Amino acid sequence: MEENFDYINEEEVLALNRYNEMLKNNTNYYFDVYELEHIIDYYLNTDDFKNAKEVIEYSLRIHPTATSLMLKNAQILINDGLHYKSLKVLNKLASIEASNSEVFFLKGVVYSSLGELKRALAAFDQAIYLSYDEKEELLINIASTLQQIGQYDFCVKYYKQAYDIDNENSTVLFELAYCYEKLNNDKKSIYYYKRYIALDPFSKLAWYNIANVYHKLDKFERAIEALSYTLAIDPDYHFALYQKGLNEVYNEMYDEGIQTFKEYLEIEKDSASAFFHIGEAYAKQNKSKEALFHFDKALKLDENYADVYYGKAYILFSEKKYTDAYYEIKKALKLDAEDGDFWHLSALINQKLGFMNEADKAFKTALDLENSDPQLWIDYSNLLNSNKNLFKSINILSEAFEHFNDNAEINYRLAANLALISNVDSAVYHLKKALNEEPDKLEIFRSIYSASNSIIEKLIENHMFGNIDTGSNN
Repeated sequence: MEENFDYINEEEVLALNRYNEMLKNNTNYYFDVYELEHIIDYYLNTDDFKNAKEVIEYSLRIHPTATSLMLKNAQILINDGLHYKSLKVLNKLASIEASNSEVFFLKGVVYSSLGELKRALAAFDQAIYLSYDEKEELLINIASTLQQIGQYDFCVKYYKQAYDIDNENSTVLFELAYCYEKLNNDKKSIYYYKRYIALDPFSKLAWYNIANVYHKLDKFERAIEALSYTLAIDPDYHFALYQKGLNEVYNEMYDEGIQTFKEYLEIEKDSASAFFHIGEAYAKQNKSKEALFHFDKALKLDENYADVYYGKAYILFSEKKYTDAYYEIKKALKLDAEDGDFWHLSALINQKLGFMNEADKAFKTALDLENSDPQLWIDYSNLLNSNKNLFKSINILSEAFEHFNDNAEINYRLAANLALISNVDSAVYHLKKALNEEPDKLEIFRSIYSASNSIIEKLIENHMFGNIDTGSNN
């Protein structure tokens, strides 16, 4: 077996050659602990765990009480997933060398693998307490171990300690940025990605990751800029090309997005999602024919693409082809019944087709899944109004008001419905709020409540002349 000895010294090469010679001759040679450590390290560093295990077994037969060899045995046991066996070795070592930082670090590794986080953290902290040299490397290793099990809060704690030792360690900066990204602390994530990029401006991964954070924040222009840098560094990084197209579409740069996705399709010819987003961009420009063409191309590649059926249903609904839209949204819901937007569109389609009970059920399901869109509440109230369910409409709008108390459209509708049941005081309260927010949308109120009430008319008149009292409810 020919070994690569480029990074070890002459004495270590001699030890390795003697060990291989011993194996070849099927005999026994004596090696001191120092020689055996370096033979084991060689195999560990080359990921040759089979040979490393054989050397450790041989070493412990010669030097059964050598703590450094026992420690390497624990490392191999951990690598093999034999956590309890490794823990037994480590506990024995801790009783012999209570001040050995590496023993407690490895105990922390074992406990973290076993899901015993509290014990792992205690062992890691003890390792840090005992560490004098290479503390920064130890902190990084601890953070990296915790990162593997998704404990990003604690990763940040240890990476920050390493950062305090060296605030220009590129590994620490990148991992801090990444952990904060995982914790949805986007502001700090961007800060550390920027610090990292200042040290390594040609890191395509850093530019790509910071673009993803900007995308989460709806800062699409900055995301596009970061992705442009990514592609300047590596023009073949097709993940960045895809994300650039996505951000362009989200930023209403539809033509640019279409072109970027077409470039992407030259690399990934069978990308259903690329065809979908091209169709989406055309749909946003009211180019229905082109949108439907690309949606159908996406479905040829992936017939179970729920968003595509939703997109087709939306276009057909906009074109008043309600029956066709009905069948498309049914397909979308069959594939994904947990999307509130799908149920919202289904409710609107059913309403147009006169299926009022189905529309009502669809609105209720949509609200159960996602109630953060004020338009959903407004549309549901419109259905109830059209179906002469005035009190149900008031209840829905009152609940909507709890979520969006400054939404003028909700307040206008609630005021009008309350006026219809002669609850003038409450109607005035909501009408005031609506007039203060968006006075130009008064027609919403008028379209529902057309009667003449002196108190309401006086309120409107006073507001038109700028004399509205924004404090009192009377």
